[in-house]
Amino acid sequence: MTPQILAIAMAAVLLIVVIVLLRSYVLPEKYAVIWLAASVVAIVLSAWPGLLDTIAIFFGISQPINLLFVGAFFVLFLLLMQVSLEVARTRDELRKTVQKLALELEKRRSIDD
Repeated sequence: MTPQILAIAMAAVLLIVVIVLLRSYVLPEKYAVIWLAASVVAIVLSAWPGLLDTIAIFFGISQPINLLFVGAFFVLFLLLMQVSLEVARTRDELRKTVQKLALELEKRRSIDD
């Protein structure tokens, strides 16, 4: 098996796994978009390896593998940003819920007294 066929197969498996996780409601849509895009880009770059060389030359990068690493880091940073925003949003919702519960508890205590 050539490395190109192996890369195409692995990218296709990633695409199938993301679709299965998305359909079974395990992976939320907002996270699936980046994974779907990454797997499609991986399939395209695996199928046409000269495309990576052309894009690297366009950006003035001497080694195409360096462009691939930069792209992978960019995707990882997007995922980290998305998860960080979700954590911040969840933290704010939790704080508001705890405040509401504390007010309700305070009302119950004042009624009981």
